[in-house]
This record gives sequence, C-alpha cells and structure tokens, in this order.
Amino acid sequence: WGPYQLTIRDGQRWSAARAYLHPAMSRPNLTCLTGARTTRIIVENGRATGVEYVDDKTKTKQVVNADKEVLLSAGAVQSPHILQLSGIGDPEELAKFGIPVVKALKGVGANLQDHLDVTMSWECPQPITAFSLRKGIVKTLMIGMNYAFFGKGMGRQQFLESGAFLKSRPDLDRPDLQVHCVLAVMQDHGKVSVAKDGFTFHVCQLRPESRGRVGLNSADPFADPAIFANYLATDEDRRAMREGVRMMRHVASQAALDAYRSEELFPGKDVETDEQIDAWIRKHAETIYHPVGTCKMGAASDEMAVVDGELKVRGIEGLRVIDASVMPTLVGGNTNAPTIMIAEKAADMLRGRAALPAEDVAVFEDGQKAA
Repeated sequence: WGPYQLTIRDGQRWSAARAYLHPAMSRPNLTCLTGARTTRIIVENGRATGVEYVDDKTKTKQVVNADKEVLLSAGAVQSPHILQLSGIGDPEELAKFGIPVVKALKGVGANLQDHLDVTMSWECPQPITAFSLRKGIVKTLMIGMNYAFFGKGMGRQQFLESGAFLKSRPDLDRPDLQVHCVLAVMQDHGKVSVAKDGFTFHVCQLRPESRGRVGLNSADPFADPAIFANYLATDEDRRAMREGVRMMRHVASQAALDAYRSEELFPGKDVETDEQIDAWIRKHAETIYHPVGTCKMGAASDEMAVVDGELKVRGIEGLRVIDASVMPTLVGGNTNAPTIMIAEKAADMLRGRAALPAEDVAVFEDGQKAA
C-alpha cells in the first residue's frame, strides 16, 4: 500500500503530447496534421513507401511518401486495424472483406489483453469526502476559481493518489491485483453521480489469462474495427477478480475505518456467494483502457509475432509499429509509463544510439529488506 507516481506537473495532467510533441511543434522537420484518417499504408515490392489518408476538411485522399521509414503509432486497436486495411494480417480474415494479401501475418489483431476492474463503494458517515468538499454551487465555484487563478486547492487533486499491489493467493511470485483508493463514491469512471459521502476501492486484475482480438468489420477504413475483448474467459481470471472483491471487503471491515465506513453501497450485502459475486462482476466490470498485444513482439520462430526486437514488421521493409500493441504480455500495472518507454527506446534505435549495458537490478519480495 502507498502513494502512486502520477504524470502531473504544476497541478495539471501531463500527457505525452504535452511533454514530447508540443515542445517540438516549431521544428522545421515536423508537420502535424489533425483531422486526417489513415486509410492504408502503401507497400511496394515489399517495402512501405508511404501513407494514404483522407483529409477531414476536403474529404479527399492524400498521400505522404516516406524517404526512410513509416512509423505506425495508432495504439492497440487502430494499429492492427490499419495493418489489416493495408493487406497485412491473417489471410483468412482479409479474404472475408476482399482485401488483397500484401503480407500474411496471422498475429495481427490477435493476443488482445486489457485490464478489467470493478468498483466497490462504502458510504462515509462524516462529511469529509469529495462529495461534501464540493457540495453546492458556491463551493464548486470557489474550487474552480482558486484553481483557475492561483493553481491551488482541490482542483489540483485527482482523488486517486494511493493504492496497492496485492496477491490474490499467497503462492504467486508477484502481485496479480491492483487497487486504487478513491475519496468518493465512484461508478462507471465517474459518469454516474452518487450524491453521498463515501469511498471506493477499484479492484483490477493485473495479469489476465484471457485473450481477445481486433479484426475488421468492413474494408471501409471509416468503419469501426471489430473488438472482441473476451474478458473473464478463464476460471483463473474469474477467481482472481472474485478474490479481489473479498479482500477489499476485509480491508474495509478493519477497525481503523470504523469511523469512516457505514453501509456497503456496491456490490451490497446481498452479494455474498461465489455465484453472486461472479454475476455482479460480469454485470459491472469496466475496462480501465489498457489494451495491448495486438501487434506483439516476438522471435522469428513465433508465427504470431508481428514485430521483431527492433519493432520492425516482419516481412515488410521500412515499417515499424511503436505503441502498446507490441507488448507480448500485459504489464502488471498502468500502461502509460511502459508505452512511453517503448517510444523512447524506439527513438534511440531510429537515431542509432547504442543500447545501455546490461545491468542486474535487485527485486525485493514481500518481507525482504534492502542490504
């Protein structure tokens, strides 16, 4: 248990775009186009030579030619979709939509993994959580003005600042559950308002066995891809989520929280048996938007590997995928920092920078102490 590291600077959420792209916008070798939908990657004689896109304003097709390489960074949903539209993917899938095969790669769109969580909430008998702290138009206006004019106060808070990494069973060699603690009654990522003081535990399964896929709905690049998440497809995934619910009930029942805990709001006292908990999870579980794996990195011997260790698409010259889709396995935590790491490593490789020397880093298990 402890505080999380957050990508916040001066009280503002600090995205990769703000940290990396915005400072480079004035460079002469960068042109940033918005309102542009990539329709396909152009491949000639086994080499990616450019990108075709449609300008949203003029509704016309445009082509950008690549002097060196095409770098695809559209994420774990859109990167495989663009590859498939370009004829790179499973031949059987492409044939269903009349797309000529440019390169047969069965792994494109397969291996989809994502983090799933459920939110458990308890009412708080004291007016000390986010609801009371901003209750009423006057308090809300004061919070907004204090933040807008001075950058101070509750407007700087995001109420998800602490949590835990836990094991759902003691024989595991690493945590398989992540908990976020929220000083509010929170459902559906805050889209459902609950007018009560309370607190919430987000319970997330970190290492799902279930695998889904991203495919085509149409050869039309403007049609949404077909996403089959396949959550909770294995007994182990269901067991881990169920155990996470029971563990958070145990935490909430501790004497230290007696003064701050009253009624269990979600899932509620009527949800007790394994079957009832499983049914509640199926109905209320939510993605936390961590899809990975659909253009996975792997060895040449792995027929499902889409890119190699340098992020190059197998069998296509001059084409790399640089985003979370290349992760072979979902990381046991949030995906923002690992995805930035992938991009920074890719930048080093593109610029020809030598890799850092190998280094052994100590990993401490439960109960161990640093020397």
